[in-house]
Amino acid sequence: MTIHQMECFLEAAKTLNFTEAASRLYISQQGLSRQIASLEKELELRLFDRTTRDVRLTRSGELLLWRWKDIPKEISDSVDMAREEGERAKSRINVAVVGMNGIIEKAGNLLADYMAVDPDTEFEISEFTSIKDMTTGNPDLMMTVSFLPTHEQLREKYGVLCIGKLPLYYVVSRKNPLADKEEVSIEDFRGETMLCLYKNFFAGAEMHLFELLSKQEHVLQKARFYENVNSLELALIANEGIHISFKEFYHNYGDRLKLFPLPDAENQVSASVLMVWRKENEKRFENFIKYLKKLYN
Repeated sequence: MTIHQMECFLEAAKTLNFTEAASRLYISQQGLSRQIASLEKELELRLFDRTTRDVRLTRSGELLLWRWKDIPKEISDSVDMAREEGERAKSRINVAVVGMNGIIEKAGNLLADYMAVDPDTEFEISEFTSIKDMTTGNPDLMMTVSFLPTHEQLREKYGVLCIGKLPLYYVVSRKNPLADKEEVSIEDFRGETMLCLYKNFFAGAEMHLFELLSKQEHVLQKARFYENVNSLELALIANEGIHISFKEFYHNYGDRLKLFPLPDAENQVSASVLMVWRKENEKRFENFIKYLKKLYN
């Protein structure tokens, strides 16, 4: 059964005149009759009672007319909607945001502020937890966090803009004896397990940062990696190791976790919140990039 067969039946059912129905559809009367005959054969139903004097619908035909009468308009409307969505998709900016609490909130506020300035711009936000997610989604921009000052190497192929700094902390469970201290040093963590997030994407950035601070002395002997924030946070609360991150990372650090400035209160270091994009695609969303640079340069 085809849409054309359905259109032929509906026009003939409404007019009860094959000549007039064929004229409205810009086909010959013979062509209309062939389409209806083919439909009746396929459905194994007689839809019209035809005599030399008039044309009438059978009960089966009346039922189909009742249930099918709005289908052509619905098809036409859905095609128009699909075309409209296709045009919108060409201008929509896809932003992939690393799945961390504070970063997702920052991204939402930033994009909402820009849409207030430029209401014609539409964003689509997705979360990612690994580099595989990035290559699959092929976003226009990526909003992520760099724990190490290594993002400069991205500038050869990508546009990179730092849009924020997040002070970093050593984080331990309140169950850990270290939580009773006022201050800690690298040496205090000897023998602890480092809990790290997203092995594929960050490549153990927390561990690398810790090793830099400890001047490669390998104070930590063990590391465990987690594929999502919730699993890592639960392990941390259960005192299965230590972590390095920023306050906004955690759902509820107040009663369960103790944070120490890294490496200390006087020399605390920060993670960089980065917006990264492919330079070859920049023309399509250059106004948004200009807006970011005006805010953060």
